[in-house]
Amino acid sequence: MEAERQTALARQIVESHGFDYTAAYAIGWRDLHHIIALLFDKADAAEHARADACYKDLVVRFGAQGWASYRTGVNSMDLVARQYGEVNRRFNATLKHAIDPNGILSPGKSGII
Repeated sequence: MEAERQTALARQIVESHGFDYTAAYAIGWRDLHHIIALLFDKADAAEHARADACYKDLVVRFGAQGWASYRTGVNSMDLVARQYGEVNRRFNATLKHAIDPNGILSPGKSGII
């Protein structure tokens, strides 16, 4: 049921940005990963911007359903981290500061403040 809901929402978002819905599911023991491939010409600045807007729309709208992203690139780490909520961000920051008080390990990555 969740996979069907995710597929329907993903298809709606991806197609609204002018892309074809191309995806796969990776299934584990207790998890399911919805892998969406945005196929576009990286050399075309307009198409690249449209793909970026589509990705951000996917992250935010999936997050609103409780489906936060598992992985992302550095350019979207803060956006994805926000989907897990402020309490989670503060907890991660507390751990990071305890382990790395000088802030030398991956500064600013993964939404850790």
